[in-house]
Amino acid sequence: MLGLRYYACQRCETVFALPDPPTVCGRCGAETVGELRRDDTAASYFEPVEQS
Repeated sequence: MLGLRYYACQRCETVFALPDPPTVCGRCGAETVGELRRDDTAASYFEPVEQS
């Protein structure tokens, strides 16, 4: 099974979870899609919430 990675479009701010990097945004068609990395603040949105 392939792991999913997160990508965000810089133009429309849509986030995708895909195994391979997209060449264009599936929503607006822009070519400004980049991978969200662990050090990006936006990537923390997808991390599990710690329950106390």
